[in-house]
Amino acid sequence: MRIRRRTWNNESGFTLIELSIVIFIMLMMLSATVPWMKNFSESTRLRSTARSIRSLMEFARSSAVSERTEYVVMFDPEQEEYWLSLLELLDQGSGNVVSDASRTSLTESLEALAEVDEDLADEDEDDETVEGSYSRTGGILGIPKKMPASIDMIQISSPRTEGGRSGGLEYITFYPDGTAEDFEVYLESRSGRIFIISVTKSTGRAGVRELTDEEINELGIETTE
Repeated sequence: MRIRRRTWNNESGFTLIELSIVIFIMLMMLSATVPWMKNFSESTRLRSTARSIRSLMEFARSSAVSERTEYVVMFDPEQEEYWLSLLELLDQGSGNVVSDASRTSLTESLEALAEVDEDLADEDEDDETVEGSYSRTGGILGIPKKMPASIDMIQISSPRTEGGRSGGLEYITFYPDGTAEDFEVYLESRSGRIFIISVTKSTGRAGVRELTDEEINELGIETTE
């Protein structure tokens, strides 16, 4: 009786054509994913920056109410910076626009203000409300925050401007009664998305939202997209 032996072909694998097809598909998927991830990252930074500015505005409002003094949030469109300050420390030039000199002299002004606070505290050590009048904001007052490299401060609207950028620094004032100035600042990402941070005069509250394409066209804002 003859027994037939079945032989198996143990050779297995991919051909060069199959590998090429797989690599091509992977490259196509990667090319479609990278732009999406980049836009998502920029959108996240844009939203985070807008919320950071809103938080500083809310902090300025609450500080103005609790300390009974006018606080301001400063904006430098050229340097892409913003920071907290006091209205009494600003050096207003022609057109009621703050010049760059106020930024460089801000440290000296704060030091002078701190000396005044110390004198007041020495006069009445028993009055706890006098000591450290600006201690709540002392750690961030006058310290600028830089905008992310991919986010631009493209437009500011305030009582001192008719829309668009001013010739120097811009700011919004928050008053002890909880009100503020009407104010808008527009931020844009490199992908062309625009967020607006707006403050209502009567309440002093700040809000953040993204502009629609229709709103961008109506405002005449040229995007970078």
